[in-house]
Amino acid sequence: MTIATTDIAEISLDSCRSIRKLRSDSWALLVDDLGRLSTISPDHFDFIATLKKVARTIEVLTPIETYWAFPGARNLAELNGMIERRELVQAHLAARRIHKMLADQTYRHDSVSLEEERQAQLSRPYFEVLIVDEVSASEQEALRRRVQRKRSVDDDFVFNIVIVPSFEEALIATLVNFNLQAVVIRYGFPFHSQNHHLIAWPRVPDRLNARFEAIPESERGPLLGRQIAQLRPELDLYLVTGGNAEEIAARMSETFRRVFFREEDHDELFRSIMCGVALRQRAPFFNALRDHAKRPTSVFHALPVARGKSITNSNWISDLERFYGTNLFLAETSATSGGLDSLFRPVGPLKLAQESAARAFSAKRTLFVPSGTSTSNKVAVQALVRPGDVVLVDRNCHMSHHYGLMLARAQVNYLNAYPLNDYSIYGGVTLRELKRTLLDYKHAGSIDRVRLVLLTNCTFDGIVYNVKRVMMECL
Repeated sequence: MTIATTDIAEISLDSCRSIRKLRSDSWALLVDDLGRLSTISPDHFDFIATLKKVARTIEVLTPIETYWAFPGARNLAELNGMIERRELVQAHLAARRIHKMLADQTYRHDSVSLEEERQAQLSRPYFEVLIVDEVSASEQEALRRRVQRKRSVDDDFVFNIVIVPSFEEALIATLVNFNLQAVVIRYGFPFHSQNHHLIAWPRVPDRLNARFEAIPESERGPLLGRQIAQLRPELDLYLVTGGNAEEIAARMSETFRRVFFREEDHDELFRSIMCGVALRQRAPFFNALRDHAKRPTSVFHALPVARGKSITNSNWISDLERFYGTNLFLAETSATSGGLDSLFRPVGPLKLAQESAARAFSAKRTLFVPSGTSTSNKVAVQALVRPGDVVLVDRNCHMSHHYGLMLARAQVNYLNAYPLNDYSIYGGVTLRELKRTLLDYKHAGSIDRVRLVLLTNCTFDGIVYNVKRVMMECL
């Protein structure tokens, strides 16, 4: 994604590849220029030039802020109104406050309105919900007020909404707004973005545009849902349709968590969003560990910590408790003390946690290893390699791979990476080196003994393989 920034020389070069960086730099530039304007008179020689810079920065931020709940298009419009009325001191204070809240991410806890401050909700995670619908400004305000009225002190989360009117803008918001956790797609929206002249959008091919215009309105939501699911599969998708909700739900159940008929139940949609996020946030093993730390139990296994008693009762090492905290020692457990499941045969919270991890990684199965990456490498090598198997391995791999190959009693053929002498580092193993070695085994009639190709990606010096091409060339 590229941004048109020809008129703003002060913005860093990172802007051409990062909307987030462009946004941050623009707010910082706006604060500096408004600070300058608030201290000089209108007849100062630099006043008009600085005012024009402010106008250009506002012009850059206007399309970007439509994809975020804070400060969002409304607060930016309020700030622009202050500037147009020459309330420059107030505008500088407002811009500085917004920039600070963005930099510190305190907007996730504080009020998102410039008119009032609410009590900080530090214990409740914050997220944003994208709503795709072509509605008027007054309808947007009514929708925001409706969401605010549904909030309760008993809610586990706090969320705000971002409303976009088109297919393209929904995809842009999906990519640039990292606060999004859910998307609500409603019926009746066009394809093209209003900001296409500012944001070059290479991901939507012409064939998709033609397909969009040709399909009935009831199918536009499902098409957008499939596109968003490809970009960010972790988001919860909800569809509000005017068509046959039952038929669409049966057909699109893998894409949408729920399908609603028109405006049938706002409360149900609100609760569905909250439950969906809660389901992803749950941590079965951590919750079990936290509950275990609260129990008044004694331990009799070999570890001498004794749930922190040996430290809290010590005359010499009480600073250890102050440094690490009490909960670290209260959470002490082992396979012999029980209460937390077993790594050998998990049936409780550990089993649930591994199932959740498998879904996150799109794996058939995920196993937790308590001994770090090095032991995980040895486990993986020994699981795949039999004694006498040939393994092709980058000579610059981590030492844990060498250990694993020794334990597996593999026959190792080390591959040499190419040097980058100008930088005093090594790159990766070339395709030529890899294929030459494989062909030598093939010509010798022993290609069937080659069990594994083991490469480090990226290398320890930051060189990245084209993984798909390497795999295809090997095959």
